[in-house]
Amino acid sequence: MERRSPARRVRRALLPRPQSPRTARLVRLDSESRALRELRDALLRTPREIPCKYFYDDAGSALFEQITRLPEYFPTRTERALLEARASAIVESAGGRKLTDVVELGSGAASKTVSLLDAALAAGGRPRYVAIDISAHALRRTQEILEAARPEIPVEQVLADYTGDLQLPAKPAGGRRLVLFLGGTIGNDEDEQAIKLLSRVREHMEPDDLLLLGANLITDPAAIHLAYNDAAGVTAAFNRNLLLNVNSFARSNFDPEKFDHYAPYIVEKRRIEMWLVAREAIEVRLGRLAGTLKLARGEGIRTEISRRFSREEALRLIDAAGFTPERWIESPDARFGLALGLARASLRGL
Repeated sequence: MERRSPARRVRRALLPRPQSPRTARLVRLDSESRALRELRDALLRTPREIPCKYFYDDAGSALFEQITRLPEYFPTRTERALLEARASAIVESAGGRKLTDVVELGSGAASKTVSLLDAALAAGGRPRYVAIDISAHALRRTQEILEAARPEIPVEQVLADYTGDLQLPAKPAGGRRLVLFLGGTIGNDEDEQAIKLLSRVREHMEPDDLLLLGANLITDPAAIHLAYNDAAGVTAAFNRNLLLNVNSFARSNFDPEKFDHYAPYIVEKRRIEMWLVAREAIEVRLGRLAGTLKLARGEGIRTEISRRFSREEALRLIDAAGFTPERWIESPDARFGLALGLARASLRGL
């Protein structure tokens, strides 16, 4: 039986009290005019799209935490097990006790990062953890988790959209920085945009700093499909909740209940595509985006791509962005890989 209004129910239950996280520091978000233009352009292109960053309001971040605990969703637990098994070797490569900064892009709740921080402490270091996320909810959860689990680790939070201009706190003189981009998030972009993003990250790193990139690997299509089409409907609620976040920002009037969640694994493209498909003919007032959007029954809006990579493809990405591949670490079931790259002084390009 189909779940009715899951996004609204979850959103009401999970929205926090109207206060800012005390430790979050707003560095820079896209200007409203730029963000509105980006969103309007995405909705008017073919295929119609909404940037996947709109998944991550408070309710969406809480829903994603639920997704990572679902039996169907193997990527998070596979990556976590891999990090736990190889944390000491990763930290040793990053300088051991000389590691002074662990920076995580899209930190979420930082639950996978604790093993790396433990390894750094065991090596005699005490690195600062810098969490960067677009979601204040995720940053609050990061603070809660690390205060409880590792109170000796200093935490600095950056509330920002790392897909735009990125600013990081200065690294201590003589220290080494390890930047984490985990969760397979690199698969949300095509190669050109992925390389541009990683290249911007490299600009905040010195030679001999390291990048740790997590990549979903090509595996059983049926298992991948199930990971994005769970029986409990949590991923469907997560997908529909994006429209409520768009409404909040753009003052539009999307009705999530008029859309079906559709997330096929496209074998020839080796990727999941998440869509919201209109159940009936719809006319949406776009509010601050100006005008209306007309959708025919069965017409969709793409909300995410999630690509799968081979080892060679993942290493090629970091090499093109200015990192020399140092190590490849792969899960025993070959479903997830970690690429460790050393920052170079110059780009080689594609």
